[in-house]
Amino acid sequence: MIFKKRKYFYLSETDLQYKEVRYFGLKTLATILLSVVFILGLIISGNYLIYDFLNLGYDRIEKILNENKELRTQIATLTDKFKQLKSDVEALNAQGDQFRMLVDLPRLSKDELQLGVGGNILNFDANKILYSGSSILDSINLMIDQLSREVNLQKESYNSVLNKYNYNQKLFASIPALKPMDGYYSPHGFGKRIHPVLGVYRVHEGLDIINDVGTPVYATGDGEVEFAGPSGGSYGIVVIINHGFGYQTLYAHLSKVLVRPGTKVKRGTMIAKSGKTGLVSGPHLHYEVIYNGVKKNPIDYFFDDFAINQYLKNYSNKNQNN
Repeated sequence: MIFKKRKYFYLSETDLQYKEVRYFGLKTLATILLSVVFILGLIISGNYLIYDFLNLGYDRIEKILNENKELRTQIATLTDKFKQLKSDVEALNAQGDQFRMLVDLPRLSKDELQLGVGGNILNFDANKILYSGSSILDSINLMIDQLSREVNLQKESYNSVLNKYNYNQKLFASIPALKPMDGYYSPHGFGKRIHPVLGVYRVHEGLDIINDVGTPVYATGDGEVEFAGPSGGSYGIVVIINHGFGYQTLYAHLSKVLVRPGTKVKRGTMIAKSGKTGLVSGPHLHYEVIYNGVKKNPIDYFFDDFAINQYLKNYSNKNQNN
């Protein structure tokens, strides 16, 4: 089959002759293509300007762009808030270290801090997150998780400080820190000396405070009466108080006991009256401090020889003010 190329002619009005239309196919195709492009342009423009009837998603794209802009603003705000929170937590860390030292606890070490927060807290950057392709939610969640860990670590530290503070309050109230009775004593009364009755060298394991029979004797720290009554030995009538924390005190040669075993006493509670029972040469109070079973020099525990009457007066004024 032989295809012949068709020729198209038109009548020229100038010279009244038929002339051939050259490149008729190409011109027709170009005209059709231009018409199609023009029509498509009109349709797309109308779709964009009037209504997305072709469902090309212009409104969704614009919405996403607006949401992205809003998200960037929110993340920038979140970054500022996070930096402020991080600064506040660091201030709490420094303050927590001061509190720990005040209650005789060691500072949190760098290893403890790093272990508690699971590593260094993120350097949170809004632009870096948005343009790096990383997951925003994952980054934020990690940031919040690490910040929460550090806050929890500080909570635990503050709980330790509070527990230690409460422990110290009980400990300080229990330490035998006062002179138990008004009167004279020798600063060298503890240790090896000649016994005033037996006349031989013996280790004197307490302190003798000299005063008249019937002078009030006070508990030198909070505790519980462990023994009260005749000792059956050279100490005569005795009161022993268990203060806890390894501390005990003994009050001997008494004339009268004012407490019973099991009685809870506070520092400054009158527990007895001095006397001269037992093996003594004259009226006085024999006072001992025992720590973990070892006799200690009571003078080492006197608060600058703070008089019991002065302590009771200050304690009474404090309670009235409260």
